[in-house]
Amino acid sequence: MRLSRALLIAALAPGAVGCRAGAKTRPAVAAPCAPDRIGAVSVTGASLGDVPALAVLEGAYDDPARTARIAAAAAEALRWRGYANASIAVSREVGCFVALRVAVDLGPRFQIARIDFQTADEFPARERLAAIEDALGTVNTVGGVHIDYRLRRALEGLARRYRDVGWLDVRIGEPRSAYDDAAGAVRLAIRIDAGPRYRIGAIRARGASAVARRTLLEELGVDPGAYYDGPALRRGIARARRKLDRRVELRTSLTGGDEIEIEAEIAAERAAAGAARP
Repeated sequence: MRLSRALLIAALAPGAVGCRAGAKTRPAVAAPCAPDRIGAVSVTGASLGDVPALAVLEGAYDDPARTARIAAAAAEALRWRGYANASIAVSREVGCFVALRVAVDLGPRFQIARIDFQTADEFPARERLAAIEDALGTVNTVGGVHIDYRLRRALEGLARRYRDVGWLDVRIGEPRSAYDDAAGAVRLAIRIDAGPRYRIGAIRARGASAVARRTLLEELGVDPGAYYDGPALRRGIARARRKLDRRVELRTSLTGGDEIEIEAEIAAERAAAGAARP
């Protein structure tokens, strides 16, 4: 009895061999320090929510070039929100981990106080403003913020709309902005040189029968001497195609003056539905 108890005590003693002989010492789950990782991101001058792209760097591997790119993008995003003078400076402190210290200078937040289109043409003023407005009425509109690249893109679209209603030679200048830091306001000025507005000099229908050509001209509903109207012509062509059940191609050409000649070609009649196929 004494021998059995002694053997049991020996088996449970530290360093005892037996079923525990194969046990191995496991490494720590995580090293206490990792100087190649970002441990914390602290922000002054704004909140972490103002620079979320930098905030998510916590725990990532430290890459100064990547951090610089993210900081530049974060500053640009602040400018899109109206902080036109925003800047971000990032410093690094290497210890057990890398600590990023982000200093944000927001500056004043600007809103558009006025948008002036410098032109004397007859393009509807409200349509000009609607053409450059973006992001559900929060960007590039009075009371919204000014985002330059979106404005330039919208002005390209506005030029296309001018051409579509007859101002084929329109030129839209570089948008100019004037900032008032004290009032937090920006004023935009956009010069438009519309040039002459072109009229329809002649309109001809070709192909098919006389009845089909007359139907085409009726559906177009355009008279010589009227201003060129691209949307109206496209709607007329769509009506004619449905009514004639034919393909209709439209071609335009400029004359020597401020006139556009229009030629509509009606395709040949389609083969009968019951015709034999090869």
